[in-house]
Amino acid sequence: MTFFELSSWVVLGAVLGVLVAGFWRTPGLGLINAIGVGVFGSVVGGLLGRTLFLDGPFSGSMELIGPALLTAGLGAVVTVLIFRFQTKNRERPRLS
Repeated sequence: MTFFELSSWVVLGAVLGVLVAGFWRTPGLGLINAIGVGVFGSVVGGLLGRTLFLDGPFSGSMELIGPALLTAGLGAVVTVLIFRFQTKNRERPRLS
């Protein structure tokens, strides 16, 4: 993994985290939380994409960055939405 891949995942996660949190306002999801959750999801998604889409004969080439970057973006959006729905449903009544 190169520094370029990791830094692109972090930047993409931060931007997508803020955008998703901006479009769907949630009381517990502020700017710092959105950036943190987006970066976490992006790094996890990027590592998962790098694992799923194995390196070709040219290891470290630009061919792998596209699918890994796509899964990094998907991971950022999914984790922000999970955090949003978790904080939104926090006050549910419990069955006991």
